[in-house]
Amino acid sequence: MVAGLAVVDIIGKPVDLRRPPKAGGLQIIDSLRMTTGGNVSNVGIDLAKLGFRVGAISRVGNDSLGRFMLQEYRAYGINTSGITVDPGAQTSATIVSVDRAGERTFLHTRGCMAGFRARDVLKQLPLIHKAPWFVFGYLGLLPEMERGLARLFRTIKQRTGSKIFLDTGGRPLRMSRANLKSLVSSVDCFIPSLDEAILLTGRKSPEAIVETLLESGRLEIAGVKLGRRGCYVASQKGAKHIPARQVRSVVDTTGAGDAFAAGFIAALIKGLDVFDAAHAANAVAASSVTMLGASTAIRPFRTYLRK
Repeated sequence: MVAGLAVVDIIGKPVDLRRPPKAGGLQIIDSLRMTTGGNVSNVGIDLAKLGFRVGAISRVGNDSLGRFMLQEYRAYGINTSGITVDPGAQTSATIVSVDRAGERTFLHTRGCMAGFRARDVLKQLPLIHKAPWFVFGYLGLLPEMERGLARLFRTIKQRTGSKIFLDTGGRPLRMSRANLKSLVSSVDCFIPSLDEAILLTGRKSPEAIVETLLESGRLEIAGVKLGRRGCYVASQKGAKHIPARQVRSVVDTTGAGDAFAAGFIAALIKGLDVFDAAHAANAVAASSVTMLGASTAIRPFRTYLRK
């Protein structure tokens, strides 16, 4: 089950923002496409393509972008009964400018996601109850919900038994030790990116960040995504740096973190331990950057297992 931010992405490549066209001018780029984005879309579609049944909880507007998003979800077999159609606001959308190195820059309108609240999730508890994992994202991009996230996660844990995976995005605010402890007290797995983890914890190294996270709650798994350097993950069995899977040519890094999350959850559902799950997650993330679009390159999960 995936819940949180769902957007439509308009992806252009290559776009050199250091040399934009002059005012009123025109610049030709190689490609422009519309696709789904955000935690719900990327993790949800990735998991579906990996071979898992998925349900989605989010909001879309009553507009062409919202209809496009629902159409895409249903094409991948995602259960959309948890999606609220907002008649008063447009679907959340992002312009994604991708440069020749695959790095991306975002221009985002929040639209109907500004109205997303805990009640949108709580009314779907019977749906969540069917799922072994509940994935929520992004901490940092849903400010109206953040004050109530700890209570929401406690309720989900108490009433469904689903394990909770929390993901980050944007620029999450620094938290006091008490607030961080409250937030992750019902979370089972938390693996933010390095930049986001530094902002949240105030610690600089992956080792110090993970130590802080594990001290803050009852996390079974804590870690840090390190981009091209892979990830650093820890559980009660210890901690380890897991190197990234090498990629010959990076096309588009959009959704790489979400691909990591999907791969990690898929591996845990399949019974892999935390370190083998990290290897699989790195492999899924690596494959995701080889084609334009967050989920385009994702293949069945068995193809990512180490030989």
